[in-house]
Amino acid sequence: MKTSVDVTVVGAGPVGLLLACELALQGVRTTVLERLTAQADTIKAQMISGLTRQMLGMRGLGPAIDAASEEEADRLAWNPRRSTGHFAGLFKLDGLPLVMLSQQALERILEARALDLGVEIRRGVEVTDLGLGSEYVVGCDGGRSTVRRLAGFDFPGTGPTLTGYQAVVDLEGDLPHGWHRTPRGVHASGPLQGRVMLIEYDGPPATRDVTREALEAALRRVSGRDVRITHVHTATTWTDNTRQATTYRRDNVLLAGDAAHVHSPFGGQGLNLGLQDALNLGWKLATGDSALIDTYTAERHPVADRVLRNTLAQVALTRPDPRSRELHSLMSDLLDLPEVKARISAMVQGTDIRYETGCDHPLAGTFLPGLDLADGKGATTAVDGREAVVRPDGYIARVGR
Repeated sequence: MKTSVDVTVVGAGPVGLLLACELALQGVRTTVLERLTAQADTIKAQMISGLTRQMLGMRGLGPAIDAASEEEADRLAWNPRRSTGHFAGLFKLDGLPLVMLSQQALERILEARALDLGVEIRRGVEVTDLGLGSEYVVGCDGGRSTVRRLAGFDFPGTGPTLTGYQAVVDLEGDLPHGWHRTPRGVHASGPLQGRVMLIEYDGPPATRDVTREALEAALRRVSGRDVRITHVHTATTWTDNTRQATTYRRDNVLLAGDAAHVHSPFGGQGLNLGLQDALNLGWKLATGDSALIDTYTAERHPVADRVLRNTLAQVALTRPDPRSRELHSLMSDLLDLPEVKARISAMVQGTDIRYETGCDHPLAGTFLPGLDLADGKGATTAVDGREAVVRPDGYIARVGR
């Protein structure tokens, strides 16, 4: 390993923190720069996929994740193990169950691990140029990435067409739990007490600031219910702006997570996609091998492209016009077919990812769960009765004959 490699990670969200942990495991000097002075309390992702749980578990983070998940599930009196996710609001997927874990709880776990590994985390630092004095810079600074803009990455895609709201509120009135489509949009509530989600298909949000009055008016319009919001604890807007960097690397600058790809949150795929970017990139970047680092884009770009395409499809399926409602009904029928259910479930959960490794064994390039790779190194193990080489990210590199 090239021990002279040092990396600056911009952004101390889950993706940036996990990447810092991955680099530190490989002995890389790593500094994380974060614009905010403290962790944001804005409502964000509340779960991770079963695959992501397996991948973090191989790094020894399983006990901390499970403890935090059980604490949150107990507080909400909800059993997340019954949920395997949804496609366009159709809760018919199967496979690995979701794991209840708020983004804030995950950030705390990853920050503690990063500090234990010797990562320097500097908060209240706003990056204005890329002269950071390190060999590599990785932008993990979100959809409005400063690193992406400064480095000149192309970021093509489709513009926003809807306004989505996520909020935790005190509510008066009868609002049914679950996911509901109406002639004016979509509203959903639960499992978090007071959490509501709304979608109006009338263009992008006019402002990122959400007032109580605007949120209440939107909820009444979409639900058709006589409800009143008495207090907003936290609220944010989102949309279906869907874009992807054409490459994840320009010279010594790389992108991961939302800095590399943005899309609507349908199917809850975004956080998992970014965390898996970090697991793919960390061990490669640590080597300083330019050709190996280039395989990060080659492997992860198609994965994100598929997520972007399926979230665009989910937006189309949930629109309230009659044609889209019939498409949604047809999709519901199709998901009752075992072959369709299996394919869509694997796509949303990412369990069917297979990287090209040059080995023709059917398991080569797939993730192998259950290994202890807490040291960040790969392993040699038995697969199908044959010796298999497993990469540091848990994917099988090759299987012997």
